[in-house]
Amino acid sequence: MCTLTYRLTEQGYQLFFNRDEQRTRPQAIQPTVNTLLNAIYPIDPSGGGTWIAAHQSGVSLALLNYYQAQIDPSLKSFTSRGIIIPHLLAHYEDIHKQLMGMDLSVFQAFQLCVFASDLSAQKGKQTQATQYVWDGRKLTYSTLAVESALPITSSGVDYPTVLAARQQQFNIMISEQSTTSDYVAYHNHQGESGKCSVKMFRDDAHTVSFTQISVDQSKALGEKVSVEYVDHLLDENNTATFQL
Repeated sequence: MCTLTYRLTEQGYQLFFNRDEQRTRPQAIQPTVNTLLNAIYPIDPSGGGTWIAAHQSGVSLALLNYYQAQIDPSLKSFTSRGIIIPHLLAHYEDIHKQLMGMDLSVFQAFQLCVFASDLSAQKGKQTQATQYVWDGRKLTYSTLAVESALPITSSGVDYPTVLAARQQQFNIMISEQSTTSDYVAYHNHQGESGKCSVKMFRDDAHTVSFTQISVDQSKALGEKVSVEYVDHLLDENNTATFQL
């Protein structure tokens, strides 16, 4: 139950992510810098891991559930998917090799999007974002093209309808000329159908946070990676900004 989009800039990229969760799930811990991994990410207190992270090199990772292939958890005990990103951050220079060598059978199905450190409009197709899909049996991967593959989304309820609605809204609100503000507006969009809204709301679940990662390779270390985090569970939606 999440939605991901991104846009290229001349010197880097921006990643936008809505996290949707059950209303009974504990509130996440705001992003903090892990000095051992040289990365910044929020923490899910339930599993101790994360769903989104940025490394000081400019590499970013974002994980979504893949409900279409999920197994009834009563049939098997699984390891939290939240540990995947911290593990990969320790090997950020060769994430693909790490993923291909991992025993993924201990995890429920997932989608993982990996953004290269030098991804930018200036670089064009020389660099890319990659989408990995683990369906419980096989890991596949493909290029995540900004012009045709967005948004990436998940939903545990009526996925085909939800996907179509969020894609339609994306096509209405986003174009090649769209700015950062347009993408933020898209991620805050709420329509008549709560389950189909990008900022989702249902009786059992809702969008709990919004994360924006901005990478600018022209800036110095300590300034080139910026993370903005909005916790929708706070009384007031304050935006916390962090740099790496």
